[in-house]
Amino acid sequence: MTAEPIPANARTKISARARLQTDKVTGKPVLLYPEGALVLNPTGHAIILLCTGQATLQQMIADLAGRYRVPPEEISPQVMDFLERLRARNLLEILSE
Repeated sequence: MTAEPIPANARTKISARARLQTDKVTGKPVLLYPEGALVLNPTGHAIILLCTGQATLQQMIADLAGRYRVPPEEISPQVMDFLERLRARNLLEILSE
């Protein structure tokens, strides 16, 4: 069963069961959760930092597109894929308006 796609006006927030931390050995950002940890690349880290429940998905994509100097339609599928993978692990909350 596939979940509905995340709407463009949805606000995303990292689940309360996960927390962002810096790995003491590598210095890399990691998302810790009860079943494990995700080591984040710079883009994944940037996405996680925007998942505060404040910005809409559309605003997040616009912010990242500006930051990485790419068209929003180019970065959008990558952002969506990353967020969907977080949601599949129950690490992302979708806040409705």
